Amino acid sequence: MSTAPLTVSDVAREAGVSRATVSYVLNDRRDVRVSEPTRKRVMETARRLGYVGSPAARALRSGRGDVVLLLVPDWEVSGQLELLLEEIGRLVADHGLVCLRYEGEHWRGSLHKLLSRISCACVVTFDPLQPVDAQALQSAGIAEVSARLLDYPGMPHTTAIGQDTIVAAQIDHLLAQGYTRLAYLATEEPRGQSFTEARMTAFHRICEERGITDAHSALVPSDLEAISATVNEWTTHSAEPLGIAAWNDLAALGITSAAAAHNIPIPQRLGVIGGDNSPIAALARPALSSVQFNLPSEANQIAAQIADITGHDQASATSNDTAQAVSVVARTSTARASTTPS
Repeated sequence: MSTAPLTVSDVAREAGVSRATVSYVLNDRRDVRVSEPTRKRVMETARRLGYVGSPAARALRSGRGDVVLLLVPDWEVSGQLELLLEEIGRLVADHGLVCLRYEGEHWRGSLHKLLSRISCACVVTFDPLQPVDAQALQSAGIAEVSARLLDYPGMPHTTAIGQDTIVAAQIDHLLAQGYTRLAYLATEEPRGQSFTEARMTAFHRICEERGITDAHSALVPSDLEAISATVNEWTTHSAEPLGIAAWNDLAALGITSAAAAHNIPIPQRLGVIGGDNSPIAALARPALSSVQFNLPSEANQIAAQIADITGHDQASATSNDTAQAVSVVARTSTARASTTPS
């Protein structure tokens, strides 16, 4: 037997107030005088009865929705990306907004169907929309906040942290530690392919800009045997100390394990720097140097755009953080400069 949904009238009758008073309280109308005891009684009654207001009705009353829709491409949502999305959600919640993460590729070309079911305050995009989806967004009158993490033809990344920024930090650290030959190693991750390709391309470009010749790169299966074969080949044919920039800390750990198997001394003969300063970096032996991302600052910038475009006070979404977008956390795996006699 079905039960009729609760209404504002049910809450009003139980709380002993008018329907209008319930509406004022549940919509947080501060331009209407309602005593604090009455507000408290209405809120407690609504919670006790399990009343949930309609998002569509709130959108009609306020002129906008309260959902920030995060359109995440078909990427591997873990590690730094996961932390970034969580921080954005935490920050926009301060404005009474709710982040809804929509992942994958199945919405492409049919965004209008999704928008017809969700009352959005705005949509956050992490890569360019298809023309038909951009048109759907425009037709719905919903604003877009661009948070592109990758570069696209004629459309560079809009975030502070770029893939080239990460790679440049790795390269410059290895050079400062005295590594005269450089290489880049990434492990195959189908849902992370766009990022690995972007970093490998940036690696060769930046090496050329730094005057580094004969730089190597490899994309290998994510298993120790493949990593070991590549590392052994590189070091065997290198008369000078070799510095390897790894796609992430897990790949860097594979490199140090391969070095141990082939008795390649770290950091004297081989230097390794990871790419996301995960907890594993500090716990590894030798401890891994890695690139740390300033995610709070990045999330603040995106949240500030959301606050601005939805007409909210930006005070809680801005930051005085002046730290660099990325920085190197130096550890034993690249400490050649401190171990080389002067």
